[in-house]
Amino acid sequence: MANGALADVGFLLGIPIELVIELGRTTLSVRDLSELRKDDVVKLERGAGQPLDIRAGGRLVGRGEVVIQDDRVALRVIELFERTETT
Repeated sequence: MANGALADVGFLLGIPIELVIELGRTTLSVRDLSELRKDDVVKLERGAGQPLDIRAGGRLVGRGEVVIQDDRVALRVIELFERTETT
């Protein structure tokens, strides 16, 4: 892409996009979901210590790890994928 073409779409860089940090997934029946109570534990398929998925616009763009920063949960980016990657 030529520099002139990039300048033409530069206004797009300020558009917000949803960033999702995915800890893991599981499948529950409606019954199991309706029976969940406070302090119940739901196991996820991802093991402890595995990187978390970073998704932007529904697309996997990288991986990261949980860190604590200023008494808040945060994410350290450990890997970003090339734009051509289709994972």
